[in-house]
Amino acid sequence: MTRTLAALATLIALSANAGAQDVADAESVARAYMAAYSAVNLDAMEPLMAANMVFDDPTALGEGVGPDGIHRDGRDASLAMLREFITAYDPIELGFVWDTVFTSNDRVIFTGHVNALYPTATEGQHFRWRADQVSVITVRDGLVVHHQDFANYAAPEQGLVPEQ
Repeated sequence: MTRTLAALATLIALSANAGAQDVADAESVARAYMAAYSAVNLDAMEPLMAANMVFDDPTALGEGVGPDGIHRDGRDASLAMLREFITAYDPIELGFVWDTVFTSNDRVIFTGHVNALYPTATEGQHFRWRADQVSVITVRDGLVVHHQDFANYAAPEQGLVPEQ
């Protein structure tokens, strides 16, 4: 009986450690992915994306965006959408600052702000677009399978800031 209890306790400990490792791996992948996203580095994002990943931003507004925001199925479609954004707006960075990051199951939740910087024609200044943001990144088998953004597009802080 004592051996059985000891074996059971060992099995539970090993399972808990494996689960903790999965959570750490998911968070590591999500953090690397979001750092690349923040830097607008699609080359660094691409190898972290599953071929069938989904990109959603149901809060997105703007020309050509429907009432349900942005939805793209697949890595290629998601990267194409991001390339279109880069071509249209030429962001220097999205500049995410995360106040809180936590993992629940295979989802890594980032809460904080987007602090996007864009070039301007004014020497020594950038345009900053800052808004509350939550991003939920789902990681399975070491790859991002779902990216969800929720930003406060309706009430951003925006204006010119000095170049740094």
